[in-house]
Amino acid sequence: MVKAPLEAELRSVLAAQKSKNAARVVYLNVYGNHDLFDDIRSVKDARHLPDIVASLGFGFLFERGFRERFVDTGIYESLSFSPPRQSLAESGVIDPECHYTILAINPTVMVVDHTKIGKRPIPRKWADILEPEYERSVGVVGRDAFFNETLSLTIYKEFGLPGIRKLRRAVAWASHPAQMVKMAGKAHPDAPAISIIDYFFAKMIRRQDRISIVWPDEGALAIPFVALAKTDRRKGVRAIASFLAGRKTARICADAYYYPVYSDVPIYLPESLKLNWLGWEYLKENDLEVLMDEIRGEPFSCLKGGRE
Repeated sequence: MVKAPLEAELRSVLAAQKSKNAARVVYLNVYGNHDLFDDIRSVKDARHLPDIVASLGFGFLFERGFRERFVDTGIYESLSFSPPRQSLAESGVIDPECHYTILAINPTVMVVDHTKIGKRPIPRKWADILEPEYERSVGVVGRDAFFNETLSLTIYKEFGLPGIRKLRRAVAWASHPAQMVKMAGKAHPDAPAISIIDYFFAKMIRRQDRISIVWPDEGALAIPFVALAKTDRRKGVRAIASFLAGRKTARICADAYYYPVYSDVPIYLPESLKLNWLGWEYLKENDLEVLMDEIRGEPFSCLKGGRE
């Protein structure tokens, strides 16, 4: 995973900054404590915002309220880096308006458990899991009704609320991916037939002979590791920006089966594999907070960790 090694390195970089003018940094992980999201979301005065904020996933940084107040107005800006990895530039994940810095992409895939799928066909597309034959057969990363926003938004974008209702019927488990890793390939009574998890966790499953990792035809879900920096703090954030853009962060990301964007470090994923990116035009035209509220209005009766 990225969280622990990245936070350890960040602490070292911050400790080396002796100046009182040192950068204030907030890193928010999708699996971590989301209270900080609410704290930053409620800030009205830009002076109280961190100098650099980095986040995994389509969180508050992409919400219209935050973007219009602090990004479109130029208070936050993209970090300046070398040219991006060509395969990722071609996939469309680079912000054409240069507001957001996508540091890396975390690909999310399907894992089919052969001890649970039975005679049903292996799904090859994200749309396949919406079919009736996979009802109550899918496990996702999350807690209760709050899970994988990228999956929810992707289904909503392509199929609207009818697709979300079908997804609701398909999903039966919501837990940390490590829990699904432990159960996969063991004919566990609480294991889902299909787990939707990070590629990193898919590769951690011990019984690889009893599972199939499916990289869907439309592409793996592209979850962004994104960063923003205050425009008026370019000098103060230089060390952190260099770290986030550098080979050490890229190596941490690559070791977790991410696609680092701004480095030529070797990666463990074929660059030819397709990514399913929501699209910058879609992100700009829609308020993700409103969309997620609408999606969550369709209740999901998930089992946490496979148990009620």
